[in-house]
Amino acid sequence: MGAETSVAIALLFLGFLIMGAALYSSVDYSQSLVKKAQSDQDTMKKTKMQTDITIMNATNKTSSLNITLKNTGKTTLNASLLDAFVDGIKYNYTLLSSGKTWTSENNTNLSIAMTNSTGKRLKIITENGISDYAIVP
Repeated sequence: MGAETSVAIALLFLGFLIMGAALYSSVDYSQSLVKKAQSDQDTMKKTKMQTDITIMNATNKTSSLNITLKNTGKTTLNASLLDAFVDGIKYNYTLLSSGKTWTSENNTNLSIAMTNSTGKRLKIITENGISDYAIVP
């Protein structure tokens, strides 16, 4: 084996070594992204499992529908991030309770500007997708 062959083998070995280092660093980076995504997903699942709300009361007023909700889960919610649907149509609402933070086992009150809501279907959805359904008496 001549000197040229030894140099060629050394260069090939060095090239493979550099490619292996680059491949390892990119695989390591993508694995860390996957682990972070799995951690975020687990956190979202846990939050969703610990969230629950109950529509306690829906009162039909002349020009509005007043709703009392109870946070029956363990998660603290943001009352301003709820979605309110009446017969499948999304409505804007006004928070009647003070503050946006809605802690566990506490009530919050909403008002939806609408007339004649008797017999309509009401659905409230929290910021992480948990909902409750009621028919307005």
